[in-house]
Amino acid sequence: MHTVLCGHAEHSIEEMVAALEASTLVGGVITEHLPLPDEVDSDRVVSMYPGELPSYVGALQILRERSVLGADLVIGAEADWLDTDPAWTADSVAAARGAGVEVVLGSVHMLDGWAFDDPERVQVWDTKDVEEVWEQYFSVWCAAASSGLFDVMSHPDLPKKFGHRPRDPRPYYEQAAKVAGEAGLLCEVSTAGLRRPCAELYPAPAFIAELVRRGVDFTLASDAHSKAEIGHRFADAAAALLAAGVTRQAFPKGDGFIDWLKLE
Repeated sequence: MHTVLCGHAEHSIEEMVAALEASTLVGGVITEHLPLPDEVDSDRVVSMYPGELPSYVGALQILRERSVLGADLVIGAEADWLDTDPAWTADSVAAARGAGVEVVLGSVHMLDGWAFDDPERVQVWDTKDVEEVWEQYFSVWCAAASSGLFDVMSHPDLPKKFGHRPRDPRPYYEQAAKVAGEAGLLCEVSTAGLRRPCAELYPAPAFIAELVRRGVDFTLASDAHSKAEIGHRFADAAAALLAAGVTRQAFPKGDGFIDWLKLE
């Protein structure tokens, strides 16, 4: 779940928490985008300002003290793996955890500085070979997944967002699932893809099956950027996992602690 702090969501921290409290969900992780370098996001349209991290965590700590959700309101963040500067990502995650962030999602949105999932830069796809983009993306994704920085890897097959798919994605699924399994990572099943041109969960059913084969467990996510998107189509995500033989979802709480919730 994201808030106005990232520059591309609709509601405040307080509004998102209130909507979560009013939902049928048992709890959730607020996962604002961690600050990006000025050369990547100078206008702050996809990430927090660097100085906002302490106040973001502080606001959630205060809200949690007052919330009916209690410990089921988890302080999280989403961190971009920068393939051009992995050390920067490592420092960013360390700063977040030091500030009190309990759960960190890892994500890959950029390849050599190109934000391939940005609607404002979708035309760049016309100059790219789809196979080469997927090959590069999954190489970078595996580096991120094996870095030890993250608790959960989010929207793992994001390059399909606008409908760009390779002829046979299965080798990429196998590559990523092997790394995720060996790293002991959780992977996100995100319903955000159902709202995008690809009209499919992240990850695709065949990708879920490969992750299951490698012993990977899953979280559910709506990647909500507004109150209305919280828990969006979770029944579809649960159905996809149940069809793959998964009977539980992970609810990470931080410090490696996970609540296991039955899928039904």
